[in-house]
Amino acid sequence: MPIPATYNYTPSGEDRTEVDYAPVRWPRTFVTWTGTNGDIIPLTGDISGRIEPAGIAISKGPAGLGMPTFDLKHDQLPNMDGGLFRSSRATTRDITIPLVIRGIDRTSTIKMHNRLMRALNPNNGPGWLTALEGDGIARHLECYYVSGAEGSDSDDSTSATLVKYPLVLRAMDPYWYSNAERQYDWHLDQGAARPFLSNDSGGYPDFFPLRISAASFSPEGLVEVVNDSSVQAWPTWSCLGSATALRLENVTTGKVFAMRDDYTLPTSKSLSIDTTPGVKTVTFQDGTNLWPRMRADSALWPLRPGKNLIKVTASGVNANTLVRLHYVPRYLSYVGG
Repeated sequence: MPIPATYNYTPSGEDRTEVDYAPVRWPRTFVTWTGTNGDIIPLTGDISGRIEPAGIAISKGPAGLGMPTFDLKHDQLPNMDGGLFRSSRATTRDITIPLVIRGIDRTSTIKMHNRLMRALNPNNGPGWLTALEGDGIARHLECYYVSGAEGSDSDDSTSATLVKYPLVLRAMDPYWYSNAERQYDWHLDQGAARPFLSNDSGGYPDFFPLRISAASFSPEGLVEVVNDSSVQAWPTWSCLGSATALRLENVTTGKVFAMRDDYTLPTSKSLSIDTTPGVKTVTFQDGTNLWPRMRADSALWPLRPGKNLIKVTASGVNANTLVRLHYVPRYLSYVGG
């Protein structure tokens, strides 16, 4: 049944008017694939042969780059209509990217094709699909190759210098990650703050620019951490220098994790706390497990989307003590959201 609607009618009865808005000039999206071997291959490159002998381009019809699919749990209500919502979770994400490989001759085409195959091989581990939008923000998704590049001669549009196939990738973590890490520090003296640990956040290619906010260990030393993610973000904590009864609290959510009151972190070692689901480790840099030194009621909490009031307390700190929180924002789509 058709819906009798027009574009210029509103329920108030007022006619719509033209909006005085100047369209924003928006650059094209740039997409790359980074293999485990470190090879960065443009998927929105030049296939004219004017710049390189061979190139790869994305044709019409990519799918799976937006919202992930969600699995909803619910209970059917006895003797009543409908159901009762229980929970939701994002499932693994499959992405289909129709690719075109074109070269100026058969040799250059095969060379580019084989380069992509080596970078896609899932036996070597996952790769990273990175999309750089017109806003200048790059977001990446860790993926494994699933199918699509088997090859087929049934398509009459292919030739000795032209290869087409739908590349299917699967992301176990369905969320896109920003390429900009957020960082917050707690210390006694701002002059004492310095980099002391690797910024490695799980093997992502390239390295992140940092934003730094500082606070003290005083009882009022609260920091408002803004999680500009669409979903929860799981931070990694680092601590260097002496600290007794270290306590890390998300005042906004009421969650706390803390070392035992009688335990003092040694000055010579750095502590790392990774709250990522499936990882969740509390170790020294040499790998020593410190879970036995944690309080039994500790919970390795996430940052909720938006503002989080974070409080770090400890006794026995000095000018060389530094506690650092850093996290990478996560998004629902390659354009954010």
